[in-house]
Amino acid sequence: MVGSASAQKSLPQNLPSYDHERLHFGFSLGFNRADFLVYPSEEGIKPDSVLTTEALPELGFNLGIISDFMLHNYVTLRFLPSLTFQDRILEYNIHPTNTSNADSFYVAKKRIESTLLDFPLNLKLRSERLNNISAYLLAGGKFSMDLASQAKTKNPDIVKLNGKEWSYDVGFGLDFYLEYFKLSTEMKFSLGRTNRIVPESTAWSSPIDKLFTKTWIFSINFEG
Repeated sequence: MVGSASAQKSLPQNLPSYDHERLHFGFSLGFNRADFLVYPSEEGIKPDSVLTTEALPELGFNLGIISDFMLHNYVTLRFLPSLTFQDRILEYNIHPTNTSNADSFYVAKKRIESTLLDFPLNLKLRSERLNNISAYLLAGGKFSMDLASQAKTKNPDIVKLNGKEWSYDVGFGLDFYLEYFKLSTEMKFSLGRTNRIVPESTAWSSPIDKLFTKTWIFSINFEG
């Protein structure tokens, strides 16, 4: 009976030498939920007709190529260049200037789309394997280039964003060692540290003093 119970706990180990190899490659598929952290302009600068400005998150997706370099038995350096598609909506509550009714307002929405080239560099700290599963934590930074940025356009009817951004990344995940490859499920949070708004005196940009990106990313990673 004792031998039978022990056999049930110890499973055959897949990819037994995987974590002793220096370099691994793979690819990543995921979904993101992008949002903005909005800092409104001071009352003296913001147009009187704009009461509030809020951000509404939208779903997008991302594709990436993984390069993992082992620094230690439990620490790897991960470079994951990605193509990321993001959508966000800015919602403006506006008081009409042609009425004296303080309770009268309407809502205007501006959809903002971004196509990003992301270059994240993260440290990955993993746990000891339990049979064919291990957990890990991620932390690092990211540089992004927005290919859809319209920062130089003269159209006053859009919200213009800067085309470059630096961000902080933190996350966690699970590694599943399968028979022929490793599969990971990962959740990551990214907070931008670059003010994305292009300062202008238009109706849509002047109510905003600072605009930072914040994004939740769920990914499924495949590594060989």
